This record gives sequence, structure tokens and C-alpha cells, in this order.
Amino acid sequence: MEENEYQRAELVGNQLTSLLDQTGINVTGLAIATDISVNHLRTIKNGKASISSKTAGKIADFFGVEIDVIFSAKLFKLKKWETIETIKNFYEENVNNPQFFVARQGEESIAYFIKKELIPTMFFAEQREVNYVRKYIKKEYKRDFSSKEISRQLNRLTDSGVLSKEDKTGNKSIYLYKLKSKKGS
Repeated sequence: MEENEYQRAELVGNQLTSLLDQTGINVTGLAIATDISVNHLRTIKNGKASISSKTAGKIADFFGVEIDVIFSAKLFKLKKWETIETIKNFYEENVNNPQFFVARQGEESIAYFIKKELIPTMFFAEQREVNYVRKYIKKEYKRDFSSKEISRQLNRLTDSGVLSKEDKTGNKSIYLYKLKSKKGS
């Protein structure tokens, strides 16, 4: 790319970053909405790719802006995104897809899941092995986390004082995790 192409790519990247930030949608969500590959959008967002008018048009259509906004050096301030039909529809259609939204990305993580789903239900009131936890989550919640992911998070919760951990066999291969009892209760 020539120097002015680099500058243009950087302007487009800055504009795209700003539009995404304003709407709370991440690159993965935009890729789904516009049918542009995630990798291509990341490259554009990082200011490292030229952008065709067709691609710019798809992005502009989604954000409800004129195509020249995508190429503008001045960052565009969207009106309330809730009033932009394409964005509003995207939010409504993807309410069950937290991975598309910046503020909800953590919901897909095992950490979020254990803290928000299992601990409040007193699931860990009894000692639980990692494999039991994994099978329970898969059966009851239709979520498939690996034993390694679960173990890592349970150890973090142990380190932070939420859970206690007991060596079941004495050879440090199987541990039992339980909610720590609160002092005075």
C-alpha cells in the first residue's frame, strides 16, 4: 500500500472502532451482521487493510450512516443506536448470543457461568469433583466446558476464598470443591 492508502486505512479503522464502541457490538457481531469475515473486519479495524466501496457500503448500511462517513477523518457520533433499525434488530435477534456484544462477552466464560449460575444455587454446598461438575453443566445447562477449564476456574475460586478444596485421594489427582462456610453462620 502507498502512504495515502495507509492513511486512508487508518482513518477507516479509527471510524470503525468508534462506531463499534458506540454500539457495544464487537467485530464478531459485525461480521455476522454484515457477512464480512471476522479476520477482514479485524484487519480493517486495526487500520491495516484497504476497504472496497462494497465492504464500506455494508458497514455503512449496518450503522445507518452514509458511505462517506466510513472514510471520514472526523469521527462520526451516532444518534442513539437504539433508534437505528438495523442495530436495534441485531440486538433483538441476537439476545441469546452474548459473544457478539462487548459488555456481555464474559457471559460465555466458565468463570461467569460458575459465579452467576452454580454458586448462587448452592450447587457447591456439597463437595463436587470436576468431572461431576462438567457432567452436571452439560446435562442441566447444555454447555460443554472442558474439565481443564472448570478445574482452572475452581482453583481460582479456591485461591480467592470462595471455595475450599480437599484432596480426595491423597495423591493430588482428584479434588473436591465446596463452598466455604461463612464465619459466624
